[in-house]
Amino acid sequence: METPESEVPAALVAKYDTSGPRYTSYPTAPVWTDAFGDSEWNAALAEANAHGGETLALYVHLPFCKERCLFCACNVVITQREDVLQAYLKRLRKEIATVASKLPNRRKVSGIHWGGGTPTHLKPAEIESVWDCLMEHFELVADAEVSIEVHPPVTTREQMETLARLGFNRVSFGVQDLDPGVQEMINRHQSLKQTEDVLIWARELGFNSVNFDLIYGLPGQTLETWNYTLDQVARLLPDRLAIYSYAHVPWLHPHQNRMPADQLPAPDLKLELLRTASRRLEAEGGYQEIGFDHFALPTDELATAVQDRKLYRNFMGYTVKPARDYIGFGMTAISEVGHAFAQNHSKLNRYNEAVDSGHCAVSKGHTLSLEDQVRKLIIERLMCNQQITFEEVEALSKQPFCEHFASQWQALEGFEADGLVVRGKQDLTVTKLGRNFLRNICMLFDSYLDEQLREGRFSKTV
Repeated sequence: METPESEVPAALVAKYDTSGPRYTSYPTAPVWTDAFGDSEWNAALAEANAHGGETLALYVHLPFCKERCLFCACNVVITQREDVLQAYLKRLRKEIATVASKLPNRRKVSGIHWGGGTPTHLKPAEIESVWDCLMEHFELVADAEVSIEVHPPVTTREQMETLARLGFNRVSFGVQDLDPGVQEMINRHQSLKQTEDVLIWARELGFNSVNFDLIYGLPGQTLETWNYTLDQVARLLPDRLAIYSYAHVPWLHPHQNRMPADQLPAPDLKLELLRTASRRLEAEGGYQEIGFDHFALPTDELATAVQDRKLYRNFMGYTVKPARDYIGFGMTAISEVGHAFAQNHSKLNRYNEAVDSGHCAVSKGHTLSLEDQVRKLIIERLMCNQQITFEEVEALSKQPFCEHFASQWQALEGFEADGLVVRGKQDLTVTKLGRNFLRNICMLFDSYLDEQLREGRFSKTV
């Protein structure tokens, strides 16, 4: 008999609590190398340009923050210097124009996302300058999804009015945790009123959807403090929620050492925080669990996409508007073009030098082999639909699934015995219990995993 969704045996937590990727891409970013440079990037753009009838998705990275949140693993620049910001925006506009010049037949866009850092670190006029540059070189389709991340303590009504006027229709708030004690430990001070004010503005201004980001596993979190945060979420009722597992990797992000490691929740408590959120959101808010670590109200497009098996995943999370090619602008920005990944320089000075020299800003990337594409398909389907069909995989690989992945199929016997998957004759399905260990299941299909684990690149899966 399958274990009830609300119960996760401690023995399974201990068994599967290992290090592993989050699989926002496959192969994961640590696999990419600097052997991918100008010529490879230009070839990828040329391939993208050849598909003139299809839309693009765009990402703009605005890395600036007023101060550093200690949990953060994003690539940010802490500054209040206006000259640094203006110099970056000038180079960002130049990069947009340069890339667009290589896509003369491919200018229609179905999705734009601005992330950070803190995009609302920009003043309204600065926001508009970046937007005008994008609109000068690209064309939005009528039903485009245009989203932005905002930090409520630095977001004003004027900024929200500017965003709505320009055409932004979705907004995501970094909330993380509303308990003052937890906020103190992570150096993020965001009052409930600040969060609620920006939510009210978004609704008054006609944004189609509001998302809250929460993080579980932060120092000082207990069931009591977490339930306080969930109380406020249930009252405010955002359209979507992303509930992320905190990745404690101080060897990669030394500022995380400034938090009290002895206050981090143990793995069993950390998982209980997630399950508590899932139970309460479903029972009290009517939310539906979406893919992996996301939730949406039944009226939201994501919920409909799950029912229709039309849910997709990219570096910004889940989406209902997939694009064949996804282009990122700015420092650290990631692109997925054709069968290649590319990432811009992660250091501001290196990004500046590349743009100033007239070269592409790409610092590393990876061209996917056919085998990469097959495994990428499997991992994407598991992360989105918790199911893969052999027919779909075999159509790409041209090999019988159970022969091609014989060792993985055998290893899945143990996962099936633990109630995490069901191995069918023509498919593999993840159970409700198995959702808690989805990263572990995907890891079976990662041919680069062993090398990456030796380098200590990843956080715990539980």
